[in-house]
Amino acid sequence: MTTRWLRGLLDALFPPRCEVCRAGLPLDRRTCVCDPCLRAMPALEPPWCDRCGVPVGPTAPMGCCSSCLHHPPHFASARAAALYRPAHPGLNPPAPLALAIQGLKYARRRALADALGQLLAERYPFAPTALLVPVPLHITRLRERGFNQALLLARRLGRARGLAVASRALVRTRATHAQPGLAAAARRTNLANAFALRPGSAIAEREVVLIDDVLTTGATADACATVLSAAGAARVDVYTVGRAPCP
Repeated sequence: MTTRWLRGLLDALFPPRCEVCRAGLPLDRRTCVCDPCLRAMPALEPPWCDRCGVPVGPTAPMGCCSSCLHHPPHFASARAAALYRPAHPGLNPPAPLALAIQGLKYARRRALADALGQLLAERYPFAPTALLVPVPLHITRLRERGFNQALLLARRLGRARGLAVASRALVRTRATHAQPGLAAAARRTNLANAFALRPGSAIAEREVVLIDDVLTTGATADACATVLSAAGAARVDVYTVGRAPCP
């Protein structure tokens, strides 16, 4: 009773607002993102590349994009909850998904992990017995940010769908250059041997779903999938909140 009264008082003094657009939220709202912003994060529709999930034209050869044809990834498939359109000043209409992911990663608004993780849960397309493995951050980046957004997303998805999370299965063995702005080939070079399996991780014969916030070229996911496959994973799929439209 005291907790409920205190929460009501705080809501009256500080009315809840959408973490994306700052519009007011109903006092009984259980998520920090408003309905209009969520509606602006529609699920991806086919046709898409069978491997990396990027939207493709209906005439794509064998259902694959050119990138996957020339550099087949080590993961079986990649899917995303929604299309990721970068947010920048003057963009109309705005890009709520990009604003939400940026708010989570760079403004440390951790409540957004619950809303985005719930979006993952509602659109989850993989096996109900899969093991969730978040893409790790290097220790220096983790200390700067204070949390790993991929782990927060995986935990929320795991709770919602009853999936196990191997939070420490992968480790980032070295710091890498920031990926934004790098071409696909440069990203692959940047991430070579950047991940390893933590000793004692039970990956062998498991169906693994790798979790991250955004898939762009797929280089990070491919580097992680290479390690997981070498450790004996029966299958590695990739699931992200957003999928950039171009590999």
